[in-house]
Amino acid sequence: MAHSHSSRRSYLQSLGSQALVNLSDCCCYRSLPRLGELVDQILFERQVAQPPLPLDPEILEELPF
Repeated sequence: MAHSHSSRRSYLQSLGSQALVNLSDCCCYRSLPRLGELVDQILFERQVAQPPLPLDPEILEELPF
């Protein structure tokens, strides 16, 4: 019996990011493109929702090379 799309999405959203990355890799290799797309979409949504990282001031300094 197949799970509904919303049920599958809810389940995937409950997983940790590392589990989703592993699942995404598995989906690519196992020819499950739609599930892989859904996993990638959830990972992208998580990344976008994260606050921006603070800029390291040392990166802005010019290095004398």
